[in-house]
Amino acid sequence: MSPQYTIPVYSANVFSPFGHIDKLLLTDFSTPSVLWGIDGDWMVNTIDANIPFYPTDHCGVLRIKDNKLEPKYAAWLLLKAGEQAGFSRNYRASIERVSGLSITAAPIEEQRKQIKIVDELEAKIASEQQKMDSCLKKKTQIVYDLLGMK
Repeated sequence: MSPQYTIPVYSANVFSPFGHIDKLLLTDFSTPSVLWGIDGDWMVNTIDANIPFYPTDHCGVLRIKDNKLEPKYAAWLLLKAGEQAGFSRNYRASIERVSGLSITAAPIEEQRKQIKIVDELEAKIASEQQKMDSCLKKKTQIVYDLLGMK
């Protein structure tokens, strides 16, 4: 990646940028963003505030305008509503279709409580994944040593 190309580009896969660019489509990143893939498998993700990114025309972007709905919680609700609507590669999650979804949120304190629980679980998963990756590297090294490989 060239030093000037530092802005991640998101497309239908809203979890992994598929490249980097040196320009912005959006200019305000002061609030978190909820992203969804329009053309691929139905997926929804959030990007924290103050993290610039470039969405392609295969990626929808939603911003929460008030403090009654947490973006991460909104993403979960949107994911569920989109699954119920049948969004898929064959039934595109266009802006018009997503705009037609209806969601109902729990009170803000309950949202925050649930987010905390999920964040703790995700941290445990990440920690265990690191342990598994370390074990895999050790196993590979043992096999290489047995075979006289480097």
